[in-house]
Amino acid sequence: MTVLGIDTSTMTGGAALVNSQGLVGEYVLNLRTTHSERLLPAIQRILADAELTLDQLDGIAVVTGPGSFTGLRIGVATAKGFAYALGKPIVGVTTLAALAWQHQTFKGFIYPLIDAKRQDVYSQVFAGVDAVTEPCNSSIDRIIQWCSQQKNPALFVGDGALAHKTALAALSNSVFPSSEGLVLRASAVAGLGMHLLSQGNHIDPFDLIPFYMRKSSAEYQRDRAEDKNEG
Repeated sequence: MTVLGIDTSTMTGGAALVNSQGLVGEYVLNLRTTHSERLLPAIQRILADAELTLDQLDGIAVVTGPGSFTGLRIGVATAKGFAYALGKPIVGVTTLAALAWQHQTFKGFIYPLIDAKRQDVYSQVFAGVDAVTEPCNSSIDRIIQWCSQQKNPALFVGDGALAHKTALAALSNSVFPSSEGLVLRASAVAGLGMHLLSQGNHIDPFDLIPFYMRKSSAEYQRDRAEDKNEG
């Protein structure tokens, strides 16, 4: 089985190919260019280097969120287009679950944190690949308070962990990977996707939608304007 993994959830994004033997190829880039500019060239490059074509894939995995509203739409739309046009099975994975999969061997709790701005993070707690809590949108202060009450070592990953590293590092049980390990790797997306697809988990491309967890700034402003007009 060969699976293409796509991640456009944060500024760092990319694509990867994995098969039953492991990683085939990966393209990850953290530059201030839009995913619409770099995603398709990344996929084309990986496929060309692996001497594969899209129709030789056995499945597609894509990050559905939480993360960048625009980035998620680009990644999900691209993956859905491939799956529909080629008749390939597709599966969506959350940013949080993919980060936990990436660090699944850690002996303790894994805390993926996605920066939601305004001192908030999207978070979920994992023990290995098993979810301990539901996904939530919380203030970093509440996350720190909850973690301070736990005895297990706490591994913080994701761009939210980087944004709030100073505060999190004050916790006696906090652990951080190397700087390159903080960000989500597209290979983890593909690996988790292959695991799910091999178990028969997939979704109709039309039913796959981004997992936002909260309204965008534009929606907040629209709702605020409507409230003022109604008042």
